[in-house]
Amino acid sequence: MSGVSIYFGVEHPGEPVLARIDRGDVVLEPFHPLVRDGGFADVFPDCRRYVYVNPTTVDPWLYDRMTDPPPITGRDERWDLPRLDLDRPEALDWAIEQAVAAFAADGGRSTGLFVDDLDRLLPERPELAIEYLARVGEATPVEPRWFLNRGFALWPLVEALDAVLLEDLAPDVVGFRSVDESRWMDEVLAAVRGVRARGVRVHALSYADQPRPGGTAADRRVQTELAGLIDTVTTDADRPLNVWRTSR
Repeated sequence: MSGVSIYFGVEHPGEPVLARIDRGDVVLEPFHPLVRDGGFADVFPDCRRYVYVNPTTVDPWLYDRMTDPPPITGRDERWDLPRLDLDRPEALDWAIEQAVAAFAADGGRSTGLFVDDLDRLLPERPELAIEYLARVGEATPVEPRWFLNRGFALWPLVEALDAVLLEDLAPDVVGFRSVDESRWMDEVLAAVRGVRARGVRVHALSYADQPRPGGTAADRRVQTELAGLIDTVTTDADRPLNVWRTSR
């Protein structure tokens, strides 16, 4: 099976979790013990292993305990996350250092890095996203394989692209409330077709609290095409942390 499993937390995976995961993509955060202390590759030897990084934020638990934190613009209203002030070079430098360290953890045996929140840099600051990926790749002994969450406009520019995640865009939740949304989804489909032609794995994920579309002919057309392009889908995922999100 070539699924995907994403976990934000620090608990060791138990037997029920391990039984559901075979040869797919596994994502853990850098402070998970299997990454921080080692063992990620040993517990998931047949999987492609990615460490979570985010060029736009600082983990709040870490930030509150730092003596010399990177500059931030404040905390966002939705997630209460400290957002890096990327207008200041030292903030981007800090994010790059964190990504390089994450890839070096577990003896440098991880497949690559899972990059979140790239949409926050697009379309206004694409140069920062490009610089981030380029500098991380230059600072590591071997360029990481990349697993990108959305950030559709960047996909054609990333040569070492392994996989992408369509968060909030599984076929069961795709629907349109305006012409602009329909046009945007056509752009997303074009991006997905492009990476599929390159052999990139495409995973989709929806949450249990997302509204389901009404089922118009336009909705069904896009839902059907998207379903034919994705490799795996995770539906009805929980938003709270400390829950394994595994494709079915």
